[in-house]
Amino acid sequence: MVSYSIVMPIYRYVENGYMYYFIQTTYRDYYKFYGIPIIYFFRSRFNDEELKYKYVLLKVDETGERVELSDRSRPGWAAMPIVNLKGRPSFIQTS
Repeated sequence: MVSYSIVMPIYRYVENGYMYYFIQTTYRDYYKFYGIPIIYFFRSRFNDEELKYKYVLLKVDETGERVELSDRSRPGWAAMPIVNLKGRPSFIQTS
């Protein structure tokens, strides 16, 4: 991610003792899949402490890639806001 790109929000909801994070994006420059929407998920055990965080921070430099949760943005980091949802959106199916 670069600083001049459009930052998409990350969505968060709690279900069955787990906290789910997801972000929707689209394939770019990937042959015949150009423009297809995709959703990336992350799941962790529910933790009240995580609810205080408002941003996912991303920093990429010569030392590598770092991702952190934070309650504020930081200079030099890409800050993606977290949007809390009341529950799982209906377009997300579970198996």
